[in-house]
Parts: sequence; C-alpha cells; structure tokens
Amino acid sequence: MEQQNFKKYFIIYFIVFGISISLFSALSTYIIRINDIEKSINTKAQDIFDIKTKTILIPAIKNMNDIVNSLRENEIVKDFIITKSADKQKGLEELFFALMGIENRIMKTRIIDKDGKELIRVDRKNQNGKPFIVKSSNLQDKSNRDYFQAVSKMSKESIWHSKLDLNIENNKIEIPYNPTIRIAAPLLKDDEFIGMVIVNILTKELFDAIGTSSSFKHYIIDKDRNFILHPDETYSFSKYKNLKRELKEDFPNGLNAKGVYAYPIDYILKNEDEALFVLKATDIYEKSLKDEIVQNSIIVLILTVILSIIASFYASKAPAQLQISLLNAHKKLKEYTSVIDKYIITATTKPDSTIIDISSAFTNSSGYSKSELIGQKMSVIKNPNRDKAIIRDLWETICSKKIWIGEIKNRKKDGTEYWLEQHVIPILDERNTISSIVSIGIDITSKKELEKFATIDKLTDIYNRRRIDEFLQIEMELAKRHSQPLSIILVDIDHFKLVNDTYGHQVGDLVLSQTTKIISQNLRKSDIFGRWGGEEFLVICPQTNKNEAFVLAEKLRHAIETHEFEKIGHKTICLGISELEHDDNEKTLVEKVDKALYEAKNGGRNKTVIFT
Repeated sequence: MEQQNFKKYFIIYFIVFGISISLFSALSTYIIRINDIEKSINTKAQDIFDIKTKTILIPAIKNMNDIVNSLRENEIVKDFIITKSADKQKGLEELFFALMGIENRIMKTRIIDKDGKELIRVDRKNQNGKPFIVKSSNLQDKSNRDYFQAVSKMSKESIWHSKLDLNIENNKIEIPYNPTIRIAAPLLKDDEFIGMVIVNILTKELFDAIGTSSSFKHYIIDKDRNFILHPDETYSFSKYKNLKRELKEDFPNGLNAKGVYAYPIDYILKNEDEALFVLKATDIYEKSLKDEIVQNSIIVLILTVILSIIASFYASKAPAQLQISLLNAHKKLKEYTSVIDKYIITATTKPDSTIIDISSAFTNSSGYSKSELIGQKMSVIKNPNRDKAIIRDLWETICSKKIWIGEIKNRKKDGTEYWLEQHVIPILDERNTISSIVSIGIDITSKKELEKFATIDKLTDIYNRRRIDEFLQIEMELAKRHSQPLSIILVDIDHFKLVNDTYGHQVGDLVLSQTTKIISQNLRKSDIFGRWGGEEFLVICPQTNKNEAFVLAEKLRHAIETHEFEKIGHKTICLGISELEHDDNEKTLVEKVDKALYEAKNGGRNKTVIFT
C-alpha cells in the first residue's frame, strides 16, 4: 500500500515538476526570441537594402553612366566639338535620334560647347513620344547653369550626376510627375575643356523597383531632410512640389530609432543630394514576428506538458532515463517549431493534392490561414496564368515516383502572384505506392520581379527592346545553324502622334496597351513579340518564310483594323516583313524590314509590305 502511494505521489510530483520545467522553458524561449526580433529585423533590412542596391540601383546607374561615356568616347562627337562641321552635326543628330528611339527613358540629349552654348539638342515630349531635333534658333545658352560650371572644371574620366528631381517641360514641372536625373561628362582636348555631353534620363521605373517591399516602408532622404522617395507618393520630391513634410512626422524618434535603418547611397548617386536610403519596419511586420514567437512558445509549452504527463506514467521505472529522453525530445521539438515551421514553406498532401498539413511559412507566403487551407486542393493557390506544361511535367515526374524540382507561379489570397522554387517529393508506403506528397519551397518572387524589370516593357507588359534584341540574335543563329527560315515583322501604329496630340498621352498609352493585347492574342506560340520603340513593335517568326509571315501579318492588320478602341474608335497599322538570307546579319535584316515598313507607310498606310 505504501509502495503504491509512493508511486502515485512520485507521478504527481513528476507531472508538477515537468509542467514547471515546461513553463520555465517556454518563458525562456519567449524572452530569448523577443530579444532576437530586433536582430531579425536588422538582418532583413540589410538583405532588402543589398537587393535593392546591388541588383537594381547600382546596375541602373552604371547603365546610365555607360550611355554618357559611350557618347563622350564617340569619334563623331569628338570631331564635331572641334570642327563644328555640318556633316558631323547631321551624323550626331541621327546618332542621338537613334539612341533615344532605343532608350525611351532618355528625354533629352545635348552637346554644349566650351562657352555654354547648346550646339545639338534632341528632345522628346514624353516617354512614349518620338524624339525630335530642336531647331538651332531654339538652342539656349547654359553658361550660367550650375551643372555647366561644375562639369567644365571636371577631369577627363569624371561623370557628373544631378540631384534627383522632377522632369520640367516649358519651365513647368511635368504632370503626371516624372522623376529625372541628368548625367553629364566633360569633353577635353589636351586636358583643356572644350565642351560637354549631357543626357536627361527618366527614373520612374527605377524608383518603382526600389521603392517597395512587404516588410518595410521605403524612403530616400536628401542632406536637407527633404523626401525624394516617400511611401505616400504625394510627399515624394516634396521640395520640388513645394510641400513641407517634417521628418518627425514619419520618424518621431529620429533616424536612429529602433526599427529604422538608414544607409548612405552617395557612393552610388554621386551628387549633391548626399542621400540616405531609409527602411522603416511596418507595424504589421513587427506584429507578425511577435505573434509567431507567442504561437511557437505556446506550442512548445502544450506539447512539452503532454509529453511530461505521458512520460510520468513510466517515470517510476526509469526516471533518469526518461528525463534525458524528455529533454532531448524537447530540444528536437524546439528546433522543429522555431526553424522548420517558420522559415520553410512546406505542404503535405494526399495523392489527389488535398492538403493535410502546412507550415506557418506556407500561410505567410500564400496569405491564407491554416484553417482555410487544410482539406482544400493545392489548386486553391493556383495562378490561372501558370504554364500548363510545367504542371504536366510535375505530375508525370511525381507519378513516376521521382522528385520534381522547378519554379511555379502561384496566387495569394489577395490575388497577387508569387513564385516558389519547389522540391516536390512523393512519399511511398510499404507497398511502394504513393501515400502522400511533400512539397518544400523557397519564395523567389523578388528574383522574378528583378528578371521582369530587366526584360519586360512596363507599359505594354511585353518584351522590351533589350530582350527582343537578344531573342533576335539567338533565333538568327539557330536558323542559320539548322538551315531553317526566319522572318521578322515590324509593326507601326498609323498616325499615333495624332492620338497623343488630340486625346492626350493617357489615351495614347491605352491604345499602345490594347494594340499589344490584340497582337498577342493573334500570334502563334512560337512567335516572339516585343516593343521596338515608341509605337513600333517587332514580331520574330521562327521557321517561317516571308510568304507565311505575310499571312500572319495580314491577320494582325485585320484584327487591329476591325477593333474599336476606347475613345478614339478605329485605328490601323503598317507592317514590314523581311526574311533572313544567308549573308544577313542583325543589322541588315533590320534595315530590310525598316525599308519595307517605310514603303508601307508611303503606300497609303494600313498595309503590309514584304522587302524584295
């Protein structure tokens, strides 16, 4: 009897002792993790700053510098600034015109002589407008401008950056606002200043790319504490909009406060702004970190208590051994809950893709709660625009009991898309049949956004000039290697300038986006489509001769001709076609299609012409 009572009291004692240990462990975990929040936010901020600067800002500024350097080193530029010959001037005007046709971010390209007088200026009225050569009677004296004074004193290899400001047209800030930077380089002969080249470049796309993330509010602040970039676009470029926004309204405790991370970027933008890139952790992000800690601590507590109760029934037989096992289990449990659940996007499904378990990281990435996902098919996060061939390959691999690795586009609860790089693993039972499927993913949305920024035209959502040039080189090489036909179609919207002049640029942008949508819907899967510049588009047609391309071009022309555009009614296009010949290179192939398009325009428009 005494032995039984001793055993009973020992079990009760062990349970109480286990619960006490569990409470102490959970509390300790909570305190440690709370102290780690600031470290986690700091690491996250540094990661975002590195991504935004190293993969976006620095390459973008380098690209701008390269444009100006290439002009400075151009032989025609060097000859003209010395000789001022009419032939060289014409050649330079054509060079600037072509450059701005390719790079629609460039708003103005100029050469200024040693006395500050503009010798050549090529402008455009807006980002989608065609460049035009400014008449000599409208060229201006810039000798009193700060930038002329600064550049005229620079050494041979120097590059000058203006402050980040807003584009000005006719002495007024252009609306809608267009962030702009001016980049200039001196022209020297025998170390003596003889002139300068200067380019005005729009930076809106750059600001869009570096201006947001899900965890922080993004700011760029100049040395005078004016906002260049602000989460509320109203206060971006506050100085130039004559808006007063005190720093303390956004940072009551200053830029050194907890949750605020300021990084100098004057080593990238070498201008008078002496700018800081500032990240401020959002309340939602900080709350989500604290909530995760509380939830994990509660889970650790509950599961440890349960383990303690179960273990207590066997404690009288081997208390020391069980105590060691319990501590080991507790350690493993903490590792699992704090690392795997938080950081790894995992899901376990039945063979028919019904979700039976997910990690917290999965809910964070998808926007759904656990209760909303358990019991649903994985198609709940399916993006309707995902590549069906990828999904087909995934299921074929899984059904063959192999691991599938690849990238999948998904859709969050709020409708936004996100990308996962996934390992999908079939789990086999003792009969060698698939009992469940485990997927382990990494969020690569930021990587995909960077890829898109580098290759996709923002307005039309098709390939940009740089990317379509790359495809053209690749397809030409393939066509020559395999002796296959290749044709290209150059498309131009008839009288597009009239749309901008009559209805405004917003309607013009609408016509551009609707035109690309119609063309995209009528192309074949093998065709490659991109924006060539302004209102011109290029279609690359692999394994297609010029007669077959003509059939496709006429289909496109008819589709545009019969479409009724919003506000402007009907519109037409001209199309030129050229076919790759054995001795063609990229330049000659494009020259041929350009001549064919020119003939179509001069032949009455709304027409398709094959180069012969």
